[in-house]
Amino acid sequence: MLAQLMANTTELPNPSTPLAFLRPALANEFETERYVYAATLGAYVWDIGRNLGNDYELLFKHRVRFPTIVYFLSRAFTLGYILPSFIFIVAPVENCNALAVGLDICLVLSKTITALLFLIRVTAVWHPSKIAYAVFSILFLAVPSANITSPLGVRAAHIGPTKQCIITAVGHIEVAAIMPLVNDTAIFLAINYRILAHMTALLQSGQRFYLISLVTHLAGVAILELSHLTPFYRAILGIPGIALTNVMACLVFRRIKLGLISADGTLNLPTINFPSDFHATGNPRSFSLHPHRTEPTTAESKSNTTSPLDLSVQREIDRFEDGAEASHEVSKPTDLASFLV
Repeated sequence: MLAQLMANTTELPNPSTPLAFLRPALANEFETERYVYAATLGAYVWDIGRNLGNDYELLFKHRVRFPTIVYFLSRAFTLGYILPSFIFIVAPVENCNALAVGLDICLVLSKTITALLFLIRVTAVWHPSKIAYAVFSILFLAVPSANITSPLGVRAAHIGPTKQCIITAVGHIEVAAIMPLVNDTAIFLAINYRILAHMTALLQSGQRFYLISLVTHLAGVAILELSHLTPFYRAILGIPGIALTNVMACLVFRRIKLGLISADGTLNLPTINFPSDFHATGNPRSFSLHPHRTEPTTAESKSNTTSPLDLSVQREIDRFEDGAEASHEVSKPTDLASFLV
């Protein structure tokens, strides 16, 4: 096949163009994939840039514990997968096979570290249940176990005589896609069950972001099962799905760390008209004692009736004020949930 392509090189109007060596349908799919990778990279870099101020605050104004390290590792490994993937599909590469294997290793690390963020969240919500810790730890370990075979089965080659690369074979991607879906579904349902007593706090506790991640995995698995689609289109949600899942997991972590969501998932600390969804002060005294919503133009007035959730907010804030330091941190964690943030 390669010899035939080489023989026909002189007949091509532009023999240095990689797409000239592909069938028209395959060339269109390849070009579409380039657009998807470029859009994903741009959106992910934009999300990183938009949250540089928050990341700076996490590093230098809060205690750097294990979850914070996991957070930054998840960002690094996800970017380390998306950026080289874009380079792989648009730039000349000397060794396609080596880069493809390296990309799949970064993919496994990205999925694993992001799943660890989910594990930290759900174990904080279910603390101190040892059964929950054991169950979700097993599900977490199943994620890298299902993905570890991916680097072993991936193969890539140059397109014709050019240095442009294309994937020629992949591993067992169905199992690698299904396991994160199972893990995310279990975590989403477990946290929902735990905080169901506070209906008003259900969507305020970060669950809508986990729901987005869950729907993303579900869509990816559904497309993989559509046998009438070509391999390119069946895997088209791979890169965007990895990026979106990581963005959602990191968004929830930042909101917990910055005080917008409580660590145990049962309390949402209300805030006052921040310019961005992600900016919050670490001083508990700055929070209003009664939760309220604000629209872009007007604020809705609240009833004077004190609800059980309002009372729990008041008690929680009082506890924070009694033990708060002059800085932006709570002085001593009292349980696993507070340690995790």
